[in-house]
Amino acid sequence: MSMNRKPLVLIADDDTTTLYMLRHILEREGYRVEHVSNGLEAVQAATMLLPDLILLDILMPGMNGFDVLQKLREISVTANIPTIMMTANAREPADVERGLKLGADDYIYKPFAPQELLARAQIKIRSRQLEEKLQQRTRELEVIVGASELLNQHLDKSELLKLSPSLLLDLLPGEVAVISLDVHTSGDRSVLMTRNISLSEEDKCKLIDDLEALSLDQGVYIWNAASTVRIGDFVKGIATELYHGTNLIGRIAIFGNEAAYEQNQSRLFGGIIRQIALALHNAHLYEVEMNYATQLETMVAERTDKLESAQKMLLRSEKLASIGHLAASIAHEINNPLMPIRTLLEGIVEDMEDRNIDYDRMSVEIIQSSIERIRKIVSRLLEFSRDTDTLALFDLNDVLETVVSLNSKFFQHERIDISTNFQSLPKVFGSKDQLEQVLMNIVLNAQAAMPSGGGLTIQTYTEGNFVVAEIRDTGIGIAPEAMNKIFDPFFSTKPTGTGLGLFVSHGIIEAHNGTIDVKSALDQGTTFTIKLPYQTK
Repeated sequence: MSMNRKPLVLIADDDTTTLYMLRHILEREGYRVEHVSNGLEAVQAATMLLPDLILLDILMPGMNGFDVLQKLREISVTANIPTIMMTANAREPADVERGLKLGADDYIYKPFAPQELLARAQIKIRSRQLEEKLQQRTRELEVIVGASELLNQHLDKSELLKLSPSLLLDLLPGEVAVISLDVHTSGDRSVLMTRNISLSEEDKCKLIDDLEALSLDQGVYIWNAASTVRIGDFVKGIATELYHGTNLIGRIAIFGNEAAYEQNQSRLFGGIIRQIALALHNAHLYEVEMNYATQLETMVAERTDKLESAQKMLLRSEKLASIGHLAASIAHEINNPLMPIRTLLEGIVEDMEDRNIDYDRMSVEIIQSSIERIRKIVSRLLEFSRDTDTLALFDLNDVLETVVSLNSKFFQHERIDISTNFQSLPKVFGSKDQLEQVLMNIVLNAQAAMPSGGGLTIQTYTEGNFVVAEIRDTGIGIAPEAMNKIFDPFFSTKPTGTGLGLFVSHGIIEAHNGTIDVKSALDQGTTFTIKLPYQTK
């Protein structure tokens, strides 16, 4: 449902009095209302109008409410429309069970209070809006992940320059896609791809010149027929600059005269562009590596391990940065509708308890628990994207001593011995609170890995221009197949884990220009090593 129009409610009821009352209540609250008086018309109207909510009476001429509901759930376009059954007679548990099994979202008994009806209608419509948003984000993520996998199969810049415009035309509406690179690369700097139209070489050159002259200081730039912008003969388009980090790589755009570009397409366009920029940058790095290897063949054997390690770290860093940005955006989008859902659900429960209305307490508790879990995940995602902590010089030993002190009694209760060996350290610059969060997470993970007790050893020392903290446990260890995934978002070896702890920790350490490494052996234990640059005079 578009957020710019009023929700549409379809009422299927043959009772004129009830219909008049429902229309009055709903229109007073800003809803659009359509009505039918029999079951067959209800199916036809729902299929044609695709309302945001259906209020369906059970007893109607022709098809009864149960038959209508069954038919609606069999039709793909109406299968997920929220439907509230209305009844004055079908109060038996078997009737309620039948409706719920057929796919009814709720029941309301006649006569009903207007406040109850409005509350139930609002929560169902809000729930559907949230579901649609989640489905849309999921589809976008699937498209972006698929595009990333396809692009990462190519390390040749020329192949990527040909593939990228074609990929955009496959995933977004348009007739022409253009990519124009800066002096960042050598060789061909501009590639233009068309679909279902033909352009002369002069027209192609003009399109590229117009794109390079376009002012793109607002991120993703969209123009449609109502805009004064024209690129060649095309009145609609979407364009942006290609960046890798803070480095400008070039520009990329899609032009057309048919479908107008909308906000969701802008979001998808931006996500694909980031993957293209990353792939082009990686291709450039690969090209540099190959040239370097050709010129210095005698050094290849000595430097291979270091180059591969650097490449893996770069790919992981870019992957985490891209996912972190996207995750923060998704978290923000989910957080907005989550609060009214939670508030309305609590209000409905309180209202029903105040009026001694019987309801399924276990189901409500499950819903509330699920909402709280979503809230916690959103909170962890938002923590990863925020940078509001105070930065200062501090001693890493002080942070570790605080973590040990906070957990000493708990570890004693869990039969875990803690030993420390802290050497004198130079101070590091950064967020003391964030690093305490990282160390606390690692220590608690170690405790979870030692369910029958064990030992935890923490030591610090200096190595080159870094201070080093080693946290070693004698726990169950990490399986080899999981080692490359432990810093990925939403991956967890714990049944109730969110999979965000080490993902956030990795991002914090990277933001401090440090590194975090892990070594583990099954049934022998795990060692986390954190290195942070210290402040030099």
